[in-house]
Amino acid sequence: MVACRPGELVSDAELQLWSAGQSSSRRWHSGRGRVMSSILGPFLQWTERNPDKLLYTFLDVEGRTTESYSYAQFVQRTTDIASHIRRTCPMSPGERVLLAYPPGLEMICAFFACVRLGLIPVPVYPPTSHGFQAALDKTDFIARDCQAAAVLTERSYYWSMKLNETRNSVATLSLKRSYVSKLRWIVSTDADTGARADFPEAHSGVLFLQYTSGSTSEPKGVMVTHDNILENCESVVDHRPIGVSWLPQYHDMGLIGYYIFFALKGGTTYGFSPLDFIERPALWLETISKYRGTASSAPNFAYEYCLRPEKVPAATLEHLDLSSLRFLMNAAEPVRANVCRDFIRKFEPYGLNPKSFFSAYGLAEFTLAVSNYGRTIQAFDRAALRQHIVHPVGPDAVVADTTTLVSCGRTLGTSEVKIVDVTAAPRAAGEREVGEIWIRGRSKCRGYWRRPELSASIFEARLADDAEGGPTWLRSGDMGFLHDGELYVCGRRKDMLIVRGLNYYPQDIEAVVEEDDRVRKGCVAAIACEGESDETLVVVAELKNPKRVPDARELNLRLLQGLGVTAASFVFIEARTIPKTSSGKIVRHQVRERWLEGRLKVLSQVDSVLAADNPAVEPSRAWLHPFGLTGDETWTLADAGFDSLKLVEFTQALKEQLEMHGDNDLSRAVDLRVLQKIAVCELFDLLDQVAAAAPHAKLRLKRALSDLGREHRALETEMMRRDTRLRFDVATLPMASGAASTEEGGVLLTGGTGFFGPFLLASLLEQGPDDIHVLVRATNAGDAMQRIREGLVSAAADGTSCPEGWERRVRPVCGDLSAANLGLSAETWRTLAENVHTIYHNGALVNYLLDYQAMRETNVGGTNEVVRLAMSHRAKVLNHISSTFVFGWSVQETISESDTNAAMDRLDFGYSQSKWVSEQVVRDAMQRGLQARIFRPALLTPSVHGGGYNFDISIRLLAFMINHGLSTTAQNQVSFTPADLAASNIVAISRVPDSVGTTYHVTRDEYATLADTTTILGELTGQTFRNYALPDFVPEVIKRCHSGDILFPLLEFLVRSVDNITAMEFKRYDNRNYRQVRDASVFGKADPPLHDVVLGMLRFMRKHDLLNAGGPAQEIVAESRSVKEAGHV
Repeated sequence: MVACRPGELVSDAELQLWSAGQSSSRRWHSGRGRVMSSILGPFLQWTERNPDKLLYTFLDVEGRTTESYSYAQFVQRTTDIASHIRRTCPMSPGERVLLAYPPGLEMICAFFACVRLGLIPVPVYPPTSHGFQAALDKTDFIARDCQAAAVLTERSYYWSMKLNETRNSVATLSLKRSYVSKLRWIVSTDADTGARADFPEAHSGVLFLQYTSGSTSEPKGVMVTHDNILENCESVVDHRPIGVSWLPQYHDMGLIGYYIFFALKGGTTYGFSPLDFIERPALWLETISKYRGTASSAPNFAYEYCLRPEKVPAATLEHLDLSSLRFLMNAAEPVRANVCRDFIRKFEPYGLNPKSFFSAYGLAEFTLAVSNYGRTIQAFDRAALRQHIVHPVGPDAVVADTTTLVSCGRTLGTSEVKIVDVTAAPRAAGEREVGEIWIRGRSKCRGYWRRPELSASIFEARLADDAEGGPTWLRSGDMGFLHDGELYVCGRRKDMLIVRGLNYYPQDIEAVVEEDDRVRKGCVAAIACEGESDETLVVVAELKNPKRVPDARELNLRLLQGLGVTAASFVFIEARTIPKTSSGKIVRHQVRERWLEGRLKVLSQVDSVLAADNPAVEPSRAWLHPFGLTGDETWTLADAGFDSLKLVEFTQALKEQLEMHGDNDLSRAVDLRVLQKIAVCELFDLLDQVAAAAPHAKLRLKRALSDLGREHRALETEMMRRDTRLRFDVATLPMASGAASTEEGGVLLTGGTGFFGPFLLASLLEQGPDDIHVLVRATNAGDAMQRIREGLVSAAADGTSCPEGWERRVRPVCGDLSAANLGLSAETWRTLAENVHTIYHNGALVNYLLDYQAMRETNVGGTNEVVRLAMSHRAKVLNHISSTFVFGWSVQETISESDTNAAMDRLDFGYSQSKWVSEQVVRDAMQRGLQARIFRPALLTPSVHGGGYNFDISIRLLAFMINHGLSTTAQNQVSFTPADLAASNIVAISRVPDSVGTTYHVTRDEYATLADTTTILGELTGQTFRNYALPDFVPEVIKRCHSGDILFPLLEFLVRSVDNITAMEFKRYDNRNYRQVRDASVFGKADPPLHDVVLGMLRFMRKHDLLNAGGPAQEIVAESRSVKEAGHV
């Protein structure tokens, strides 16, 4: 039995929820006939009813989808993450885990993964460069307070956090590490896809901890239970909603209201980042209109923001249709009557039903919502309200004498609200009295984590006449009253300030201002006052000397950096005039009253001061414009969709900027692999710091970046070793024993439309009668067939035709190597698994700049899925197309076909790393019964006819060398193999039954160098080449290579690799297995002369205009020398 909470035991069998074959409605049903409360129950019911229904979609600032999950896909993703947590950092049910994520769906996946493991997730605001120290201090406090066991995050944020800590230590000259940095960090985006639910599922009575939003003054962790969520959800959601939300996902209204509730009600959420809302608020309304949203919520400031003409332009309004909205809620900060009226007036012509727009009241301590559907706008006598008397007035009243409030509606569900007079012993306030709002009901949370005394006073309050043992009340700390059965909120007893929907403790703000030596200590008050459309922050401070007034801009800069907030006004007053109690405590509400009534003795007042930019610190960012960047982007370079060319151009431009500022050493420390992991805005905050840093700080920064690079490589190595094992349990697969039979069924080819795939397909069509299923990344069979046709044409000797009758035998299969089940439906997967007898796994992402993580899911995850398919239902043979790159920059003199590079020697770029791991996965499967061959081609080139579509490193380098007349005397083996020959021989060898279980080096039989190649090119083109030793050759390349050169995208790779290339000058590949079986096959073909191989490459370069126009390379001197080798015409 497993203990869930005191007095609650669950059998192990009951915890096998997600993998058992029972209906979800029974999955949390105890053997004693009691159903255990869990949010997983209703969510699983919806998943079983509608597995393919869209659950969550996340959008970018332009409204494009960046992430998306159906109900079933979301379940699988949570399985992936839960398995990853169990494997990398096992924890016991009930342990706390921080969730530190940038906006996106990964945090929601991680949340549910924790719930499935019985862990208690703790969402936190992820510290970023803006206000980093304040956010880090708060995260540190939360981590200590909840005694977190680990931090869950995603890869790019992990590196941003590391970078920011580095920057912070440099800026503060401190080597002290934060508490949270010492915890175990689990990167959920490293989780394998398609994992099985082979972990024990558990349950915790506390669902999660919702830390009260505030600045750094001891935020409190509200213990939210499953029951709380289930009860509040029933009260709030009255239909199957389509929601649109940009609210922060670590905040209760965003997380609970639009992600948890919607999953429990069969809804769909379209989300995007709060930063994207601020940048383009029209996106909010456009998304509601486009997807026919029925529900959305926001704080008051957001509605006011949308009223600004420049934020939602007329052109956008013309295309809006808001008629689908049933639920548009204004909450989380004081609601302004004028904003409500103006918003309805502006958007009603565009379909907004005024009845759908309303106000609500809630708080984290009561799960989320207390009351809802407030639409009444009522004026009250202002003087009476100050005396806590409720006196409604009519429309004829003098505006200056009234306070207009918006109702928060009636109490929801079974909850109760009581207005309480707390001036003495708590008693129910009179019908027309203002008092503290007390609430009770099943949505009341358990209390504050590890705060028993405070929890008792806040969550277990009693009125003077309440019976002992009866239900207790939650004290909200908010002041309000009931009028006509509806709740009105008119202030707060507690001191917390709300500015733009975010909570701040006044004492934190006051402490920052008191750091100025011109301000009297203990004589500062931070208060919230009504601005034109929302609450603004006003700071009142006594001065030591009336003639020495602090710099308001400097104070605001400190507030922004420390707390992420700025004051709208600084009010400096005479000494010993601020209201205090007899014990010396500032009475903030009296400060506010005197300020509003003009009764403070003001010496100086500065309004609307913002933190000024420092032009001396911020470097020019004009160089970013060609890259479509501003420097404020919250995504990484990898997420920005940069191709290889753009990545290198960006890196070169960045280095030039550093060198312009004299930071040559730092420029040399720039590592593209690490840059791809860091958010763009974090990178440019770092550059700002570098521009202002002293020399010793820059040196520390360089060392710190080098340390980050080493850590990145260490983590990468650890991940690679872990990935060498199969992601699935072979014993669980539906299998047929015995040897594979090729007598019936067909062939599956992956990567059939890349460079090498069409040649393999052509050879399969030529050498056998089988039908061939080709996995293609396409949305429909027609598009897939067109891509296959184009590939076959490019590979054809004449470059215009396809093999006769190919369409009768080729079957396109729309899928994706990087997806679970190869992106196939269960039916298509089973059909292939039962009918295919041989698989040629050729598909892979080829890129010399991306790191292992970026290539992992396609190259390693795809191989796992192909192997799983190969081992399912019927025995099959797998022909795995690997690469000699699995040996990286090995300096071993002779590499045999039986070598595996088990030591991971000199694997330092993503392609070689991912190909090595993929091969290890196949070897692991072979140990478990898979029949397979491994083929390792070296440098594949276009066919001897110039066919194919190959812009790999060989072609790029040779074209550059021809264009610039450069060559090298390096003795490195260059094994150029025409793609048509390699494909023909791979298929020929695979048709020899006894060849199974062996590895083959698909390399040239004879040794040749790059100099041999350029000698032939000189004969063919008349070009004169100047030879350099390799250490001198690369600098010559750098001098000549510019952004227009075909080699430029690989320049960074070449420069980084020159020492490794030099070190392996005498490495040779042995290919005796390959030669033996090739020569024994009737389809085997010997190598053509190197001259003919080079001629084929030259034909390709001419065909694709890769050579300088008008140069000698345009004429092929020896064109008349025909290719006479049999089988190569």
